[in-house]
Amino acid sequence: MRKELIWYSLLGGVIITASAVGLRTVGIYRPVPYLTYPGAYLMQAFVFKFLAWLPWGMGESLLSELFAFFALNVLGYAFVIFLLLRIFIPDRSGELPPLTGKK
Repeated sequence: MRKELIWYSLLGGVIITASAVGLRTVGIYRPVPYLTYPGAYLMQAFVFKFLAWLPWGMGESLLSELFAFFALNVLGYAFVIFLLLRIFIPDRSGELPPLTGKK
C-alpha cells in the first residue's frame, strides 16, 4: 500500500509541476509562482550553492539547473501529497505486530 501511495504522490508532483510549466508557456503567469514554490524555495535555500560546487562547471549549465528545479519541485509536492494520502488512506493491510516480538 505504501508503494502505491509513493507512486501516486510522485505522479501528482509531476502533474502539478508539468501544469505549471504548461501554464507558463501558454502565457498564464498568475498561478505559476504558487505551483513552483517548493522548487524555487529549495533552489534558493541550498541547492543553488550545491550546484555551484560541482566540478567542471556542471552546475552552471541551464540544463542542470532546470533538471534540479523540476526534480525539487516534484519532490516537494510529492512529499506533501504523500503526507495527505497517509492521513486519508491509512495502511491497514495487516494486523498489528505483537508488542513483545513473539508471534
